[in-house]
Amino acid sequence: MKGTTHSIKRAVRHTLLAATVVASLPALALDDVTPNIVGGMPANTADWPFYTQILRSNGTTAFCGGSYIGDGYVLTAAHCVRNRTASELNVKVAGFILGGNDGDRIAVEQIHMHPHYNNQTLHNDIAVLKLTRVPTQGASVTLAQSSIDYYAREGDLLSVAGLGRLQEGGTRPTNLYEVDVPLVSDAVCRQTGGHYSNVGATEFCAGYPQGQKDSCSGDSGGPIVIQSGGQTVQLGIVSWGVGCARPDNYGVYADVAVFDQWIESVKSGTAPVQVGYQEQTTLADFVVGDTVRHTFTITNTGSPTFTFNQLNVAALGVTSNLVTTVDNCSASTLTQNQNCKVSVEFSAAKPGLAQTTLTFKVDGSTTTYVARVFATATDGSNVCEGTWDAGTVYVRPNRVTYRGSEYEARYWTRGDIPSESGLYGPWKLIGNDPTCVK
Repeated sequence: MKGTTHSIKRAVRHTLLAATVVASLPALALDDVTPNIVGGMPANTADWPFYTQILRSNGTTAFCGGSYIGDGYVLTAAHCVRNRTASELNVKVAGFILGGNDGDRIAVEQIHMHPHYNNQTLHNDIAVLKLTRVPTQGASVTLAQSSIDYYAREGDLLSVAGLGRLQEGGTRPTNLYEVDVPLVSDAVCRQTGGHYSNVGATEFCAGYPQGQKDSCSGDSGGPIVIQSGGQTVQLGIVSWGVGCARPDNYGVYADVAVFDQWIESVKSGTAPVQVGYQEQTTLADFVVGDTVRHTFTITNTGSPTFTFNQLNVAALGVTSNLVTTVDNCSASTLTQNQNCKVSVEFSAAKPGLAQTTLTFKVDGSTTTYVARVFATATDGSNVCEGTWDAGTVYVRPNRVTYRGSEYEARYWTRGDIPSESGLYGPWKLIGNDPTCVK
């Protein structure tokens, strides 16, 4: 699996504090995924000057770990900072006491989650935090580059540290703990089955087949390291695991070497702007004179913040009476995973294809983005009205037909036109109305 190796000065003493990730995982049973250090010992803090606690800005107890990587940046797991804003977070660089006053406490200025982080599989479970200043305590850790193969091979001991639980369902330590666990091949890790079957592309496993030593709840985001060439090198980030130190349930770590170029792009400010939106949407047919409603949603799917510097809505084809009813995008700034919406209403003066386009630009990108929505206007003679009734209450999984399509209710609804529901509205499009013959 993971090729050649360098000498190991000492075994990795940390059980990836998050090998049992406390993350919202539709794919992983939350009760089973918990990161902490099990079977370890109190850490020699001199060996971990880069260890960093992640805590709420109004709190004193760390909920995740991290590592200081220099130039005012901290590395941690994406699931630790998902759905959080920078103003909600502080870090404690070289903080080794849970709830203590040690270390250098610093506010977070920016959160950069990997743009391809998957909350269901925990692939690409990595995030970089930009701090408001450079710490005056601690030291940075060297990050693995290119491939883990250059640093370790199967069976080599790695060290992981954290302030997570000392056993599954147990208490957390007062001081930093560490544990040594061997690197496990991707093939062996996948043999466990279940969620482990997809391990390998952006993560690696470590631990003992008999269990006994592992990371546990509270260790997520922390570093797993090896001694190579006389220096400490961080190979991974505590990500997830099933339970804590259970037999044949290894700790899973984000593979730092895989992300070396992305990490550098964040630190250098060259990470590309990434914009998420639906380029083309086709709505249900409508009758001339009816009002059609649609909402465009634009999301910042990358790590750099961007601001809209141009946004226009235009009518094409037979579209008439185009009105923008909501616009919280123009001149707004979106941080990672934030979105904004532009809602429009339009009708048609005659039968034909109605088209509405949304064109916009953002700073940091030379691209002109275009989103289009289409709908066919008819004279009403060939429209199947269907079974939907505006005065009837529908609940999941009630189904109705409307204007040639079949829909299923997602939740309680009355009066909401099925064809205008949108991606997260009360109606889910099932397909064509099987009873509609035009």
